[in-house]
Amino acid sequence: MNWIATIALFFTLPFLAACATTPLNEAIARKDFAEVKRLVDGGADIKSRGNSLSKSYPLAVAVRQGTPEIANYLAKKGAGTPGTGFFFAAGNPDMLDALLDGGLQVPSQFLGYRDIQVAQQRYAARATPRPHGNLDDAAYDRMRAAANQPPEKKEPSSDVDAPSRRGAERPNDFALVIGIEEYQSLPKAEYGARDAKIVRKHFEAIGVPARNIISLEGSQATGSKLRSYLQQWLPRNVKPDSTVFVYYSGHGAPDPENGDAYLVPWDADPMFLTTSAYPLKQFYSELAKLKAKRVVVALDACFSGSGGRSVLAKGARPLVSKVDESLPAAANLTVLAAASGSEITGTLDDQAHGIFTYYFLKGLSGGAKTPRALFDYLKPKVQDDARRQNREQSPTLNGSGADAAF
Repeated sequence: MNWIATIALFFTLPFLAACATTPLNEAIARKDFAEVKRLVDGGADIKSRGNSLSKSYPLAVAVRQGTPEIANYLAKKGAGTPGTGFFFAAGNPDMLDALLDGGLQVPSQFLGYRDIQVAQQRYAARATPRPHGNLDDAAYDRMRAAANQPPEKKEPSSDVDAPSRRGAERPNDFALVIGIEEYQSLPKAEYGARDAKIVRKHFEAIGVPARNIISLEGSQATGSKLRSYLQQWLPRNVKPDSTVFVYYSGHGAPDPENGDAYLVPWDADPMFLTTSAYPLKQFYSELAKLKAKRVVVALDACFSGSGGRSVLAKGARPLVSKVDESLPAAANLTVLAAASGSEITGTLDDQAHGIFTYYFLKGLSGGAKTPRALFDYLKPKVQDDARRQNREQSPTLNGSGADAAF
């Protein structure tokens, strides 16, 4: 071989090596979508570079060749993020849309490109199932921080939030569900409204028809509405064979003068308990008068006036030594309450529920058949979690129907 041929070969071999590629990359370069699909269906490696020198991933080749249809197909097949492919796609709306639709997350180093931001906003507006369009949580938080926006508040969740259906529909059963968190002029009852939303789901899961459930949450839970549904709607609708479930999550309050306990509707004022709140005795009395087979009450409130889900008139001192929570003599009424009169209720922040409500729902979904079985399950668990918070909380069970099946 003469010296000219040797020099020519010296320069040609690297060039040929750099041009070496895979059949899949060649098909992409030719924009032959049918051949690309045939090769991929035949097992072609969609994540393999064509050559150690060329370093061309199939998806990156599709981006550089300007073939959105192939890029979208490869992305949906799991070809992976093409790295600088987002840089090459900038200015090509169709290609950007293809990558986003294919499920790719925009690498954070390319968030500053205006074209990519516009495409991201446009794609997010199409009701994509991703919570932040195609940004992962970390990239989304960085983008909000760069725009001087606080991190987005995550929706709380718990393992009791999605009950499974069990049992047939019970057409004559009813439920009144009351949950108040944000009050008109009082401190929050943490997770009160959220408790009520999930309790409603559980009542539906055990067979109470949705049409037979009244939910009063937040500003809907006024004193007048509580009275209307307790004194008119329930008596008008329940049947002799009905089971009625009543759930309340929100503040309670004691009357410092006589120890009477009150439920606190959304618009109540502890300074005027007798005219704006709902006396617990009357609450129980109205339920005991129902012509129903049984009435089961779950009460996640407290009446100590010392915190938790209880309030007291401004300036008053929680000097109530004993709160009157007595039930009328009624064969059909059973009450599970979150705490005794001198205690305060607590919450489980990791579950975003009141402690009592969380274990009430765990027991209900676990197959407890009677109020007593439910109480025997939840009482020690509530006590244990309260002690971990360095306080006491002992649920109570009252009424003569504790052993009757729901």
